[in-house]
Amino acid sequence: MDAATHKAKEIVDLLAYRRDRFGLVADVFAREVSEETLRQMIAHACTFEGDLDDSVESVLNRDLRRLSCDDIGEFATQTRTEYARLFLGPRRVVVPLHESAYLSGTPRMFTAETLAVRGFYERYGYVMKLKNREPEDSIAVEFEFLRNLSDRCILLLEEKGILPSIEEIGNLLEAQKLFKAQHLCRWAYDFAQRVIENDQSGFYAAWATYLSGVLHEDEALLDECDRLLLEIQNSAC
Repeated sequence: MDAATHKAKEIVDLLAYRRDRFGLVADVFAREVSEETLRQMIAHACTFEGDLDDSVESVLNRDLRRLSCDDIGEFATQTRTEYARLFLGPRRVVVPLHESAYLSGTPRMFTAETLAVRGFYERYGYVMKLKNREPEDSIAVEFEFLRNLSDRCILLLEEKGILPSIEEIGNLLEAQKLFKAQHLCRWAYDFAQRVIENDQSGFYAAWATYLSGVLHEDEALLDECDRLLLEIQNSAC
C-alpha cells in the first residue's frame, strides 16, 4: 500500500467515525426512543469494556450504565414522557429542538433562520425527507446533514479514488465547517446545556453531554482530514 492509499484509508476511517457520531445524535433527538432501542443501548453500555478513558464514548457508556434498572419497560415510558415534556409540549416547550428558537428569540418555527438553513442544504443538494412538514433547523436534521456530507465524501473516495475526488472532498469538508460556524455551533451547545439542566430521566442528559463532546472534538478531526488531504495533494505535485 503506497503512502497516498494509506492516507486515503485514514481519511475514510475518520469520515466514517464522524458520520457514525452524527447519526447517533440525529437518531436520539429526532423522535422518542423505542423500548427495544433503549434496552439495547443500556445493555451495550453495561458490557462495554473500553471505557477507562475520558473519551465521549466512554463518558456516554458510563452515564447510560448508571441508568440500568430492573424494569426497562417502565424506564422507556419515563423517557417517552420526558421527550414530550422537554421537546414537544403541549405545554410550554422546555428545550426547543430548532435553531430559530435560539437565534431569533421566538419559539415560532419556519422563520428566516429556518429558511437560511434550508438554503444552505439546497446549495449542497440535500433535501430532507419531510420538507415543509418538519423544520430544517431541528437539531436532528442539522446533524443528519453533517452525516450526509460525510457519507458523500466516503462514496467519492470509493468510486473515484483519492486524487480524482480530492477537490470535491475538500469542498464538502469546507461545507461542514461553514455549516457548523454559521448554524449548528451557534446554538447546539446551548441546547445541550438546557437538556442537561432540565432532563429528569438522565437519558437525554447523557446524550446531550455526548452531543457537546462530539461537536467539541470534531474540529480536531476535521483538521486531521484537511492535513491528510493536503499531504496527498502535495505528494502528487
